[in-house]
Amino acid sequence: MSAPNAVTPLSVDRNQPPFILVDGSYYLFRSFHALPPLATTRGQLTNAIKGTQNALNKLIRRFNPTHMAVVFDTPEPTFRHELSPIYKAHRPPMEDSLSSQIPYVHALVEAMGLPLLKMPGVEADDLIGTLTRRACEEGHHVLISTGDKDMAQLVNDRVLLEDSFREQVLDEAGVLDKFGVRPDQIIDYLALMGDASDGIPGIPGIGKVTAVKLLREYGSARGIADNLDSIKGKMGENLRQHWQDMPLNHQLATIIVDLPIAPDWRDLRVRDPDVNTLRRLYTELEFSGALAALDHPNNPHTSNVPLPDGSRPAPIPPPRFKSNGNANRAIPHIPRPDVPPPPAQVSYHTVLTEADFDQLHQRLQAAECFVFDTETTSLDYRQARIVGLGFSLQAGEAYYVPLAHDPFAVTEPQLEREQILAILRPIFENDTIGKIGQHIKYDAHVLQNHGINLRGWFFDTMLASYVLNPTATRHGMDDLARYYLDYQTTTFEQIAGKGVKQLTFDQIGLDKAAPYACEDADITYRLYELFSQTLQQSPALWDVFQRIEMQTAPVLQHMERDGIRLDTGFLATLASRFGEEMARIEQVAFEQAGQTFNIASPKQLGEVMFDKLGIAGGRKTASGQYATGEAILEKIDHPLAATILEHRTLAKLKSTYTDRLIEQADADSQRVHTSYHQAITATGRLSSTDPNLQNIPIRGEMGRLIRQAFVAPVGRVLLAADYSQIELRIMAHLSQDETLIQAFKQDLDIHTATAAEVLGIELAAVTGDQRRQAKAINFGLIYGMSAFGLARQLDISRSEAQSYIEQYFARYPRVKAYMQGTRQQAYELGYVETISGRRLYTPDLFSSVAGVRSAAERAAINAPLQGSAADIIKLAMIAVSQRLLQPDWHEDARMLLQVHDELVFEVAEARTAELATLLKEVMPGVIQLSVPLGVEVGQGHNWDEAH
Repeated sequence: MSAPNAVTPLSVDRNQPPFILVDGSYYLFRSFHALPPLATTRGQLTNAIKGTQNALNKLIRRFNPTHMAVVFDTPEPTFRHELSPIYKAHRPPMEDSLSSQIPYVHALVEAMGLPLLKMPGVEADDLIGTLTRRACEEGHHVLISTGDKDMAQLVNDRVLLEDSFREQVLDEAGVLDKFGVRPDQIIDYLALMGDASDGIPGIPGIGKVTAVKLLREYGSARGIADNLDSIKGKMGENLRQHWQDMPLNHQLATIIVDLPIAPDWRDLRVRDPDVNTLRRLYTELEFSGALAALDHPNNPHTSNVPLPDGSRPAPIPPPRFKSNGNANRAIPHIPRPDVPPPPAQVSYHTVLTEADFDQLHQRLQAAECFVFDTETTSLDYRQARIVGLGFSLQAGEAYYVPLAHDPFAVTEPQLEREQILAILRPIFENDTIGKIGQHIKYDAHVLQNHGINLRGWFFDTMLASYVLNPTATRHGMDDLARYYLDYQTTTFEQIAGKGVKQLTFDQIGLDKAAPYACEDADITYRLYELFSQTLQQSPALWDVFQRIEMQTAPVLQHMERDGIRLDTGFLATLASRFGEEMARIEQVAFEQAGQTFNIASPKQLGEVMFDKLGIAGGRKTASGQYATGEAILEKIDHPLAATILEHRTLAKLKSTYTDRLIEQADADSQRVHTSYHQAITATGRLSSTDPNLQNIPIRGEMGRLIRQAFVAPVGRVLLAADYSQIELRIMAHLSQDETLIQAFKQDLDIHTATAAEVLGIELAAVTGDQRRQAKAINFGLIYGMSAFGLARQLDISRSEAQSYIEQYFARYPRVKAYMQGTRQQAYELGYVETISGRRLYTPDLFSSVAGVRSAAERAAINAPLQGSAADIIKLAMIAVSQRLLQPDWHEDARMLLQVHDELVFEVAEARTAELATLLKEVMPGVIQLSVPLGVEVGQGHNWDEAH
């Protein structure tokens, strides 16, 4: 089922925390009726308050959300009350003992930093439905925390329901298992059987069992309507007699997903708690335990505040995993490092005089290593200019050197920026003095904007956290401080404001800017000490951090700096061509439809296809509109569906690539500069943004046209080097399957060899279709493809696909043993490992949702293959970069792009053959496997020619 009235997103990033929507009214009523009548000494009941807050804290601990909203009903009537006089009319008035707690619940929610939403005359369900749809349309995944069965209609592959009180999570399969119908049938289900608590009358004589039976037999209310005359007995009589009530029942049961509300899901960011308000509320409500925890130094919101007597109690133990009975396995213990004690005292200094700077300069010159942090005018690494510098040489001590604050914001005298940078330049460019930072690649760019080439990249706390556990938390400094140090940092919004009125750092006074910058440097040093000690306890992880991640970072910085040239004229021509082709396709669509309509409107398209043309396969979403996503259109055997898909493909290429790339190209150099991210994916693979070069289409005519826009300057060519079938080679190495190993050692076409092995025929006898089938299973098994999936891909029966898989494993038994062993390791240890020893954690294996567990098993099998490939390509980048930095290459060759298993270079025409030879020598030698690593090299004046 697609998200209600939603456009299918390009991708969903499951590595990010879900957008959480809490049904606050459910939390409130559930807590009130579940807990005993707790009260203060003044007689104020607190059971609903305490229960709601406990449930919210539990939810936050589980998912660590960045965006969230707690949504409440209001007492005002809604449009449903106008539609039906009995809607919720049977509900008794709210008890005073509950209503008196609501203001406290609202106040606590806001003090906790959680966005609170309520709108007079609008139900919480409709607010949640609208925000869910908006988030889904933009590729986010959503978790709705509620016990309301109506919400099941919103569930799809990007939306889950979660009940914190029952510890139950429902995906699409879970909805079917619980209610007996699919999420897209829930509205019809409620309309048929009614809902006494909501005043939805339903059809007399139709209960849960009968509603499920009808929907399983006829599919939908429309299907039942088409067969009313053939339904026998009392049930048929009741249906025919009361069917005129179904439209109203349906409308009452349907959650609205397109309210014209102002807040967007991106506006609902979780904020820092208001500690003072929490302290006041806890005192008034006599929540002594919460009050004590609030004042505890290890509380994430107040860890930098000493107790009144100056003492610091013993640290609170970090949370541990619990046994998950639903998964029938004990969750392995995945330790978090013990929280180190905070420094005995904290000393932050603002450096305003030459004498003070001289003292700091001498300490930096003599240091083996130090933390530095740039405070800048922008987050854009190419535009950012230094406003000030933060330094730390030991935990609890830090310095801020203001250099370019706006004179209108700062009254204190500042040192001259270029003079100070000139003095510091020999230190920053000294290889023997180690530089520590949080996301140090950004700071290196900023220094280079001022003519300083950073050397001595020693320790990046962001990368250290990523290597230690990529999924435990996000890897920003605020997140790391909260998770590993139990310390709540001052956020940028707290000193700069937010929204359109947010100040840039140079506009902030030193009374706020200096403590903020010093804290950044100090916390980075504390994280460095913790991560350094922790990683060195695991030699393999320490090696991954030092040898792979830390050495990859400066390589990426050089690649980002160089960028790749675009032929913007070609892109403009291509954009125009796409526009003309889209216009032509529109006319074809109008002819096929017999009328004009807005081809980009899912609503109009659905009406034309399913109402006017009567095309089979139409299905309405909860909003009442037809679903017209890609998955729906691909199944429809009508020329209009194919035309719409063709138009959407071109529209995506035009908006995402041709138009956007022209905007992103540098006006002077015509080069586009992506940003590579090392600490995003769970497997170690790089990702890129602005633009996302990982998603440039590889196959198909249109994708090739886009790649033709990436070009080499006059006198140079592009050269692409690609590891051949690297994940299959890694599978051969990890499984030690002798048949697979021998095929690679003999340099056979692996897909032809597989077909010959499985079918028991000679290599020469393998047909093209047989090779295609073998290729599908070779790559499919890496990603956990089932017989069902293989059958769909090859358009064969499921039994044929199952037989093919069984034959495959019979010929490659060690591959099957590897897959089983990897799955077992994941369950026993909670992680799997790459060849290099990188740990890839698998927390979803212990989900109570069967579908989530199955997906996690498939991911666990694939992760060592994909992660090892990621490690190998990074090692290749490091080795090749070191070679190209040698004097004999000078500026004749530069590495520009890394996309999946491919590296793209710009090289002088006269040295193309020499670079190709170098790559074929260096890239296979970065790691020793049981099979040779093949490298294919191509060249051309554009990326398509080289690929």
